Amino acid sequence: MIANTIPFRDLDRKWFLLENKKDIKRINKLFHLKKKGYPLLSFCYIDHEEGISLRILGTIEVENKIASLDQKYLDSHLDILRYSEMELLDLTPVPDELARKIKGTDTVIEEMNQYYDPYEKMLSTRQQQKLDESRDKIKVDNVKFLLLDRTHRNEFVIGRIEEYQEEKDVYYAEVLTQPTQDFQVNIGDYVWLKYVDRPNYKGLAFMKKEQSEMKTES
Repeated sequence: MIANTIPFRDLDRKWFLLENKKDIKRINKLFHLKKKGYPLLSFCYIDHEEGISLRILGTIEVENKIASLDQKYLDSHLDILRYSEMELLDLTPVPDELARKIKGTDTVIEEMNQYYDPYEKMLSTRQQQKLDESRDKIKVDNVKFLLLDRTHRNEFVIGRIEEYQEEKDVYYAEVLTQPTQDFQVNIGDYVWLKYVDRPNYKGLAFMKKEQSEMKTES
């Protein structure tokens, strides 16, 4: 399966084998790897800022009927492919229960949790299909939202979701692009967004700038 044909939810926190020799040769060259391993195990994940990414874990070694990763390689390498570098790779899915039988993969999971644990308050938004029309296809936590008021033309800008409050059904996001009009909203501001479903617009819309008392409510 070519990576760019796989929906992001089927890539996120999934294991894949790289078996195409041309792909492996390119990866070895990219990371200056002298060891010509085949096939390569990899782990796909979502970086909150960089988006869909692939960590190369090296070859699977078998000794005394025990499959394991090369721990020296893992200790000395953190080889990451961003989406532009991985989108044309031929990926063979590896079931999680099978990957977990390979010695060393539990350590990989612990290390990769750094890309998930700090963002616990927003991870559920990745499963909200209603946001798919608004979200970036690669940096999936980035969304477009509508700025509107009575004195300016409606305008779309980009933000990165940082938190979701389920009880209020609102999204807390950092503004990533500068509006062309003076909405009193700028790059780096934090804002609250609401998903609206109306005849003339369906998607995320600006509510207000961050208010500390609202954000601290549970």
